[in-house]
Amino acid sequence: MTCAQSTSKHDVILKRDSTRIQALITQMTNEKINYRDLSTADSAKAFISMDLVAKVYLKNGKILSVRDSVLATSTPPDSVGQYADLANLPNDEFERSVVMANSDQLRDKYRYYNDKAIDGKRGAIIFTSLGVASLVSGLIVANTGSSTDNKKIGYPLAVAGTVVGGGLGLITFTNHKRNSAKAQKVKNELERRNQPLTVRLNPSYNPFNNSGMLALRISF
Repeated sequence: MTCAQSTSKHDVILKRDSTRIQALITQMTNEKINYRDLSTADSAKAFISMDLVAKVYLKNGKILSVRDSVLATSTPPDSVGQYADLANLPNDEFERSVVMANSDQLRDKYRYYNDKAIDGKRGAIIFTSLGVASLVSGLIVANTGSSTDNKKIGYPLAVAGTVVGGGLGLITFTNHKRNSAKAQKVKNELERRNQPLTVRLNPSYNPFNNSGMLALRISF
């Protein structure tokens, strides 16, 4: 999509057949636009597929022009269970939910479990580092000076830090491995369907000609 500037009191959707819809747009993706139809008495909720849209005039002044090249690369929606062998569904609940999900749901699942895996790995590194730091600090305190108080403080610090840090590190690393395995299963299912792993719209702005661009990015 490309965008320019204009002024209007409400949103206008210009269809490819040149008809206009007076609208209040509530959500817009690369596949469809959700809006309220201002031409109806109760401003009824409605949506329109993006491949029927030529331009969108936003009430904030921006004009979005829908490019054919963007539409051609958009991912066609699929239905729940479309790729599943219903006669041979997996017994595992998670694996069954993966094969039954549509591709948009799978991409959401992948983002969720991949983010959880990254959080788990980060937590494992942090807690393990804290455990090691507490162990080293405790040993230094215990072996510094001749006072018995040093040993009373240092050794418990070393032991407690190692137990707590190591324990939490192990838990978060286990969570990382579990969520990483789930993310990989979701990724494998998307690859089996020949579906992209991520679909993103990346906006950019050119200050020299006061224009912007909304590019579709698909990652496999």
